[in-house]
Amino acid sequence: MTIYVDGSYSDTYKVASYAFCVVENEEIIDVRKGARIIKGGNSVVAELLGVVRALKYCKTKGITSVTIVHDYNKIPIFASSCIRTRNGVINDYIRNLVTLKRQLNVSFKKVKAHSNDEFNNMVDKLSRVKLNDYIKNVFPNILKNKLKR
Repeated sequence: MTIYVDGSYSDTYKVASYAFCVVENEEIIDVRKGARIIKGGNSVVAELLGVVRALKYCKTKGITSVTIVHDYNKIPIFASSCIRTRNGVINDYIRNLVTLKRQLNVSFKKVKAHSNDEFNNMVDKLSRVKLNDYIKNVFPNILKNKLKR
């Protein structure tokens, strides 16, 4: 099983999004995406969020062996051990990643971002669309609630 993963982050709104695409024999089996507010986040957090969500997907679907295809070069380094960074949010996602990697047979494959990789380009676009949709749909409501107080 192969899962292509990407993430996006808005520093202005403190929102991280991700998308992943489950591929088998060059055929798309499933596509998932999500977004959430993460204060103290950044683009690294968004990438890690996507990988963690993809590995949790594997666990719930009974997938025991997976190749994660990514375009952020530090993903395998983070997954190899509990590396500490100055960002506590990143450290939390690294801990989750390390734990999930120990429970599954995971390999990683780096691809060049914004190249001719169809599935990587697809998850890149989906994560950005999800980010923009989330901001557009969530933040007007937050602004309205602040004005009512």
